[in-house]
Amino acid sequence: MALSLVLGFESTAHTFGVALAQGNAKKPFSASTNVLANVSKKYPSTAEGFIPRKLADFHAKNYPGLLRACFGQAGVSPSDVDAVAYSYGPGLGHSLHVGFIAAKSFAVSQRIPFLGVNHGLAHVEVGRFFCQLYEPLVLYVSGGNTQILSLENVARKGAYVNKAERQGLSGSKQYVTLGETLDIGVGNFLDLVGRHLKLDPPDAVGVLRQAPGGRLLSLPYVVKGMNVSFTGLLTAVKRLPSSTPKQDVCFTAQEVAFSMLCETLEKALVFTGKKGVLLVGGNARNARLQEMVSLVAQEHGATFGVPPFEYCGDNGGMIALTGLMQWGAKYGFDRMPNQKVRVEQEHVLW
Repeated sequence: MALSLVLGFESTAHTFGVALAQGNAKKPFSASTNVLANVSKKYPSTAEGFIPRKLADFHAKNYPGLLRACFGQAGVSPSDVDAVAYSYGPGLGHSLHVGFIAAKSFAVSQRIPFLGVNHGLAHVEVGRFFCQLYEPLVLYVSGGNTQILSLENVARKGAYVNKAERQGLSGSKQYVTLGETLDIGVGNFLDLVGRHLKLDPPDAVGVLRQAPGGRLLSLPYVVKGMNVSFTGLLTAVKRLPSSTPKQDVCFTAQEVAFSMLCETLEKALVFTGKKGVLLVGGNARNARLQEMVSLVAQEHGATFGVPPFEYCGDNGGMIALTGLMQWGAKYGFDRMPNQKVRVEQEHVLW
């Protein structure tokens, strides 16, 4: 059995990741698939937030060292690589272009193909791979994205596919969005709470660390069908008296936001009858959210899964793995960066 080796670059926002995935590209979910190396560097959280130009400079500066470290860990050489995968969107334009140029330069130098991988799709596929849940209901929670996704046949749910494309891709599937945020992602909401409270670090991690033992406050709870909204909740947090204990604010911000997500997830679970629930994205690292989502799954007799910690946040491993899947399907070559591409626009041919 011939194994393929795919190099992956992640650069949608604050993190530049480089990874190498190896496996049978025609059967990427088999035991032969493995991530040989997965290295990354994240721009530190600051009170000013993430400035696109500074992120791009950070990525360009750290890319060469990360590439060397990746090949060193994997024990392979650049000439062994069969294809290069890179995150082509969604994300911040400055950051996306650094990864695109890095991938294209490597591909040209080695005379190999390069494939654009949807960042959101990669979060989901790395979860499906590690949890071995093949058709789960997905709760995707990150800084810029909050969605409930379900994998469906193109023939039934191909909203982004015309008739000719549908005939050519009749064996593929697409993710359908059953619910999502109407404004900002849950990760962005928690980051802004952390910044407002001047936590250390001033982001969702700071909120997570401060929350235990807090008291529940009265704050808005906004659910509309299977959709959620966080801006009203954020405004209410900012209007709280400055004397309000930070611990109470963090505890409430998490509990209310996560409860909203669990309500909409439960509606989608009842609607679809899915027997698996997959939690993915950077905020899937939050132990409290994992606990709440697992209880929803348990209540409905569904298996709960979450990827290993290092594969929840932005990382090159998820791009390399999804790139291996696309390489086997001969899908997604030579894509230009796209800041607004959505998960449901992608075809799942593996």
